[in-house]
Amino acid sequence: MVDIKPFAGLHFNNKKIRDFSGVIAPPYDVIQQQLKETLKSFSPFNIVNLTLPGDGQSSDRYMGAKNILQKWIDDSILVFDEKKCLYLLEEEFTENGAVKNFTGFIGLLKVEEYGKGKVLRHEKTLSKPKEDRLKLLTACRTNFEFIYTIYNDSGNTIMPLIENIKKEDEFIAAKALYDKTLKFKLWKISDDNTINEIVDKMKTKTLLIADGHHRYETSRLYREQSPQKNNYPQGPVNEHRPEDYILSLFVSSGQKDISIHPTHRLIRFNKELKPEELKKKIEKYFDIEPLAASADKINKKMYAAKEAKQKSLCICFKNGDCYFTVLKKDLKTIYNEAGILTEDFNEMFEYLDVNILHKLLLTVLLKDYAAQEIKFIHTADEVFETLKVPAEQYHAGFILNAPDINTVENLSMAEMIMPQKSTYFYPKPCSGLVLYKFEK
Repeated sequence: MVDIKPFAGLHFNNKKIRDFSGVIAPPYDVIQQQLKETLKSFSPFNIVNLTLPGDGQSSDRYMGAKNILQKWIDDSILVFDEKKCLYLLEEEFTENGAVKNFTGFIGLLKVEEYGKGKVLRHEKTLSKPKEDRLKLLTACRTNFEFIYTIYNDSGNTIMPLIENIKKEDEFIAAKALYDKTLKFKLWKISDDNTINEIVDKMKTKTLLIADGHHRYETSRLYREQSPQKNNYPQGPVNEHRPEDYILSLFVSSGQKDISIHPTHRLIRFNKELKPEELKKKIEKYFDIEPLAASADKINKKMYAAKEAKQKSLCICFKNGDCYFTVLKKDLKTIYNEAGILTEDFNEMFEYLDVNILHKLLLTVLLKDYAAQEIKFIHTADEVFETLKVPAEQYHAGFILNAPDINTVENLSMAEMIMPQKSTYFYPKPCSGLVLYKFEK
């Protein structure tokens, strides 16, 4: 079962921090150095001082984060709630000119092996980010950021409970200074009956980690090797150990404004891939159409293809040439002709844009141009901008469509793990609204 519980949150003191907009930040994994410095300029207490402490790779920066955290607590910059609560989060954002929002609640989730406690992952992860997060967690014993999980509430049993909380005054309201299109509101859910009802109803759910795989896996590692392990009752992991839980956001997948964006690829090959060579290599399986290097035109073309159930991708080069490509044949037939068809072929999985790119284009059709480096990019404009930078040395950009939420949920339920960076749940909730410290 899914085991969640309330907690005494650690948060910025609204008697000392008058405007929470200056202390929040995006999740650590989307912050580059320039943005980090900008965030720090908003407030000396911006949460980035804890999520990305110091500079470089020195281990001192993790202890530096621990010292900053303790000082902020000692100075009452950060304060604990006296009562254990759940917290209601509403995020407002703008997408394609329309104002949208989604709602979720924040609590503690018991850390389990994938599948065992109905907690599922949907894509592969990299090891290096987990090493960094483990060092930070070991030093601070605090979750500075929550993982973002999705659950199915088709019976509409939980949303009415949390939506009712919005009738009260919010506890925190903040506008993201790093992205003027984002606004956040936070309420406390302190009524014991409401908390117990939410906890009870969540036991029957299955959770999909939308964002935060590295943090979840880090918590699993830390739970097993925690130096505090012997300070608690021996035997199986039990609810008395604070490191058995991770700070989590729980969002119902039925909300119409849940949005998944694609993650595009910039690739440096072992030799230059020229437009004419590309067309010769892929024309057997793809229709190819020249297209202007315009993010708006490409996005509209990609969206129209997706609506028409066509599998497409756009390939752009440093010289500004762009090509819109659409798969000509059934993928199973193509795989059979290419000699890569396997008995466990799963249509939903194989038709993912990232699989068509990596398994068909890169591995088979462009095998003579073996990919040496891949950079992940979130917008078409970023693809164009990066290709123009001489020092970047990428030969081509590949613009993809994202899978829909039903596909992600169905593949996860079937325990079919998508390739890394298959999705980008948009927008990412901010960090800095509420923290979970293992001990006061």
